[in-house]
Amino acid sequence: MSCLIMLVLLLFLLNLASSDINQGQFSCYGLLQLTNSTSLIKGHKFYENPIQFKNSKNGSVFSFSTTFIFAIRPEYGGHGMAFVISPNNEIPAASAVQYLGLFNKANNGDSSNYIVAVELDTVQSFDLNDIDDNHVGIDINSVNSVKSAPAGYHTDEGEFINVTLVSGDPMQIWIEYNGVEKRLNVTLYPINLPRPKTPLISYKKDLSPYMHDSMYVGFSSSTGSVPATSSSHYILAWSFKMNGSADELD
Repeated sequence: MSCLIMLVLLLFLLNLASSDINQGQFSCYGLLQLTNSTSLIKGHKFYENPIQFKNSKNGSVFSFSTTFIFAIRPEYGGHGMAFVISPNNEIPAASAVQYLGLFNKANNGDSSNYIVAVELDTVQSFDLNDIDDNHVGIDINSVNSVKSAPAGYHTDEGEFINVTLVSGDPMQIWIEYNGVEKRLNVTLYPINLPRPKTPLISYKKDLSPYMHDSMYVGFSSSTGSVPATSSSHYILAWSFKMNGSADELD
């Protein structure tokens, strides 16, 4: 368990370190607790201003980049958390447990959701075709991921190293979309290591049909139906930028 997490006794919201909303860029530092270990709850936190994601001339989604440091504890818990791009800064109809605070049983898979997310899933839900209980997935209008991979990273030598999302240790993730190539890359790694050159997931998909012109960015999480499947989910730092690489997190 991370000493940083153990020492935090109060809930602190992320402090905005820098922001340029006209350029779609900001960085935040501090600690955000999305959920505690209470059963059947969900947590959301969005950047306060909507961001222009689409080119007004052709309707295509611009390139964007985000990185954040997170931690999940205890060792046995759930259900997980996600980085979210949403048309609204509230998702009141969403359910907890396996829906990660993003959808509910009725609207999961509905094309009118206009939600794109990258999930960090810590419980295997067979009804959602989860690959295991420790994976990263790309979600488009549904928590049935369009592409997923066991949590881990690739070394420069080509070896794959597994990581445990619920270890309590801080980890960093990069999520980058290339608007020209129409490709979404996701890279995960422990914060004491350099960023891997090879992404964990690389998914070629034009995101334009799944987004409005302006969208909110933030985080969602949920806990399970019993204390044994309930985790605390933390964000420790976050950076985002349109049309460029997000600022490095110190």
